[in-house]
Amino acid sequence: MKTKWNRPELLAASAFMATGFGALWVARDYPVGTVTRMGPGFIPIAISVLLILSAAVVAVQCRSLPESPTRPRLKPFVFIMGGILAWALLVDRVGFIPATVILVLACASVEIGSTWRSSLLLAGGLCATGYAIFIRGLGIPLSPFGG
Repeated sequence: MKTKWNRPELLAASAFMATGFGALWVARDYPVGTVTRMGPGFIPIAISVLLILSAAVVAVQCRSLPESPTRPRLKPFVFIMGGILAWALLVDRVGFIPATVILVLACASVEIGSTWRSSLLLAGGLCATGYAIFIRGLGIPLSPFGG
């Protein structure tokens, strides 16, 4: 019996694997350092290797997954990419928190079964966590509310 491959999944796995190998190639000359004294290449190389391994796992699983008969939907792609673009354009103008709320609401609007309450709770949690980690913890110069 011939095994069928799930071609869309295999294509996605191949794209992720190519991205991982490309990032690994870019970071090849960066000093890695050690776990206690990481060099500039440690994180890019580690993430590249994890991306390659994850893509390999997905590629192997493509043999057992049936090919989805549905066509890709354009609306989720547009809303998610639009949310990311809006965040990038708005974060300096309106601040980290409003831009993040807009991003979450844009992305959650295409999630089946998503409610306003769950979307606002997610946005609040991401804003609080992002503020604590990036603005307070790492000192990234982002204004929480415009500036």
